[in-house]
Amino acid sequence: ANGYQTAHIGKAHFAIKDSPGADPTNLGFKVNIGGSHIGHPGSYLPPYGKAGHSHRVPGLDDLRESELYLNDALTAKALGVLDAFATNPDPAPFFIHFAHYAVHTPIQADPSRLGGYADNLPGSQRPYATMIESMDDSLGKMLQRLEQLGIADNTMVVFFSDNGGLVTHGGPPTTCAPLSGGKGTMREGGTRVPMVIRWPGHTAVDSIISTPIISDDFLPTLLDVAGVALPQQEFDGVSLLPLLQGNDIPPRDLLWHWPHYWAGSWLREEFEIVAPFSALRSGDWKVVWQWDQQRAELFNLADDIGEHHDLAPKQRELTGRMLAKLSARLRAVNAPRPRDHHSGEPVPWPGQSKVVGALPD
Repeated sequence: ANGYQTAHIGKAHFAIKDSPGADPTNLGFKVNIGGSHIGHPGSYLPPYGKAGHSHRVPGLDDLRESELYLNDALTAKALGVLDAFATNPDPAPFFIHFAHYAVHTPIQADPSRLGGYADNLPGSQRPYATMIESMDDSLGKMLQRLEQLGIADNTMVVFFSDNGGLVTHGGPPTTCAPLSGGKGTMREGGTRVPMVIRWPGHTAVDSIISTPIISDDFLPTLLDVAGVALPQQEFDGVSLLPLLQGNDIPPRDLLWHWPHYWAGSWLREEFEIVAPFSALRSGDWKVVWQWDQQRAELFNLADDIGEHHDLAPKQRELTGRMLAKLSARLRAVNAPRPRDHHSGEPVPWPGQSKVVGALPD
């Protein structure tokens, strides 16, 4: 609506099959290549999922008989879109959302890069390494093309991971140490992710911002940078433009809400933290509410980044205050709650239950 050329390339996974949201062109993208309801590809190798396969990557028919690894195929498409947008006879700014399927399962090697890694790496680490390398190469090609087109100095690039490292499949293939946990968990390894912003002339080179932020901040930030007014509705995120310009943003709490189990029961037996949780971070303090156990944990991330020492029993007053804030916010937005398996009724809000380890309302 504000004159931007828009494209989505790669993984979408915004909604279930046959729903309007499964098609990114229903969500504001004028161009969609590779995006549908699927959360992972049928294969990273051509033809990127057999014909009729439920997870066949769409939009790549002209490359299905090529030898391109999926990351390289999507990069070729992204470069084509970038060229078209940048050289449009009717000049207009653009927004490209390039979401690689990598490094999601299936953990499948890029054959052309396997030779760079020792064949005795444990588990799936060797193929996983090739997936990371090829995605890194993709980013390099995109940055290089921006330079070649002469628009690098007028383009903001945000590199970001959608969740913490995978720690539950075949090895595991990676580690989040010194953080605990990984994807799907309540620990910092699940919610603390890599992020880099490149914006020449607007950000200090090699600067590090230590202020905690959250992905909800992207929309307000990008609209702010583009000079587009924020819609008149409530947003959880804030613009990060002041931080990028060397200033501060007001202190705030950050909240995560995951009211269901992630992965199968066999994982829950081995990784019992992959379970329904909500968490609130306020300064260096983080409170975690485990819905299935109806109990709270409290950590000081400044002193215990690995979340090894639960301070809730010693800091009951602080834990109670943070749980009250967490509960108030969840109630305010009518957040979904897990339901008791037997009664079908929603379980109590954080801090309401009277079981051991919980705190009074």
